[in-house]
Amino acid sequence: MAGEFDPCRSRWEIAAQELNEMNEARVVPFVNQKGGVGKSTVVSNIGVELTRRRLRVALLDTDPQGSLILWRDGRDAEWPFVRSLRSRDLPNWLSKARKEFDAILVDTPGHDMRSLAEVAVVADLTMIVSQATVLANAATAYVRKAFIDAGLPYAIVLSHAPATMTPRLTAWLDKHRELGEIAGGFLAYRVDFQDAALRGLGVSEYRPDGAAAHEVARLTDWLLERLELTS
Repeated sequence: MAGEFDPCRSRWEIAAQELNEMNEARVVPFVNQKGGVGKSTVVSNIGVELTRRRLRVALLDTDPQGSLILWRDGRDAEWPFVRSLRSRDLPNWLSKARKEFDAILVDTPGHDMRSLAEVAVVADLTMIVSQATVLANAATAYVRKAFIDAGLPYAIVLSHAPATMTPRLTAWLDKHRELGEIAGGFLAYRVDFQDAALRGLGVSEYRPDGAAAHEVARLTDWLLERLELTS
């Protein structure tokens, strides 16, 4: 029975079973109007972490730059599933494939509000990926207004942040918090992310005991709870 207590099973394994029985994937695009904020890094690493928690995960690359496809081509593992897709084809693809997965994460191009709108309307939650910089904050404010005007759910996550909680980082977190809900965790600028990507891995595969892997796990915990996928 789904959710039945078993001391040998983690709450994430129970959540994965319950989600499988629901047979309806959660769709989460990662967006910003500004390029280079770390969307592909966040998507690939959360995708790997969700896979490690026994969820069936699809990563969709709607960015013509194709960063996720390059990452996938360096992998040997079957999961997470990765494919390239035009944003305008997403609704049709979801209608056919959504029941095959538990979570679908979508990487999107910068500087393309039309593509952003096409993926946001089919999302359960959209994550606006930002950085602790003036330009990224301004771009996030611009995108956030579009979500508020459309009444669409969103949250903000910082990537490439300073590795230590300095007064500067605290100030930037507060500044982004003024724009809306902040994810319960951020990803720092760490070489593990680069080294893992070169090998077609997530940091939780490359160095599971490292600080980067712990940051990804914390962010994934928050996302699962935000999507009400925990037991």
